Amino acid sequence: MRTKYDKVLGSLYGMATGDALGVPSSFLTPEHIKRVWGWINTFYPPEKGHIFHDGLNAGEYTDDTEQALALIKSFKSTHKVNPYEVVNEILKWAKRVENKYKSPLGPSTEKALKAIQNGAPIEESGIYGNTNGSAMRISPIGIIHGLIGNSSMEECVKDVYQTCIPTHNTTVCVACASAIAWAVALSIRGEEDIETIIKESAKAADEGSQYGHEIASPKVSKKILWAYEIIKPYFDNPREGLSELYDYFGGGDLAADSIPIALALFALGKGNVKEVNELCVNLGGDCDTNAAMAGAIAGAYSSIETVPKEWIETIERVNKVNMPQYAEDCIEIAKTWEIAE
Repeated sequence: MRTKYDKVLGSLYGMATGDALGVPSSFLTPEHIKRVWGWINTFYPPEKGHIFHDGLNAGEYTDDTEQALALIKSFKSTHKVNPYEVVNEILKWAKRVENKYKSPLGPSTEKALKAIQNGAPIEESGIYGNTNGSAMRISPIGIIHGLIGNSSMEECVKDVYQTCIPTHNTTVCVACASAIAWAVALSIRGEEDIETIIKESAKAADEGSQYGHEIASPKVSKKILWAYEIIKPYFDNPREGLSELYDYFGGGDLAADSIPIALALFALGKGNVKEVNELCVNLGGDCDTNAAMAGAIAGAYSSIETVPKEWIETIERVNKVNMPQYAEDCIEIAKTWEIAE
């Protein structure tokens, strides 16, 4: 029987393993990935001179996982989303890793944090964000709302928005983070129909698009549903579906492209963490972030049992992290969680 603890832990490991698996292949083309590694199914260090990850070791994860764990830390004292606490924890992390590897911060986050450090109020620091940083770290909100059980999609989105305010306070970024969070929540609750999860995530994107500073962007819900339609004919041959999805979406870090890709690959891999994460990191583009998001949903969906044990052992050893403790923290936090007004 899949317990809630197993599903929470699966989500956290799904995120972390996807993130670390994607370190070497991020922002490379599918052709480059195939030429160098063939098919990535274990941890490799990035090639020397990698545009973002030069300096990381095989099995180390990046800002995707680090910022998600920072969110959990920020929730422990308040049992609700406090945007100022979110900023404090992300700033602590950014300080700790500033010389660890070439580029720890995503473009929207880096710009927003610099603005905050220069005195900008957090209500204004993130009003130009358009990349996937708000969604890459959002799985803890989905986990908590999945554990609450009776919270609504609208309530989940309100909490999502509070996490977005400091760095990604825009309609498109809130929409994208809402889609990922609600997919995680439904998976934690035990929704078994993947198509239902995809359609509900699109509805959450529409709800999220009502929040944040208005910027020009595609309609995220339509792109989620379109990406899903692209991969549906390939359920029996998932690897063939990768090139089709890449041809239409590429793999960049713009939120309106990245989040539909992550949801589509969650579906293409049938919610199995190993299958989903391997598809993500061999697609090309922003591999680590796409895998972190899709892996978080997959782990919530299929539980810890589809995360290879050797992947788990590597994540714990290389990153010196105690992920079971974070899972327990999420469960405790959810018991007295206060939903944003």
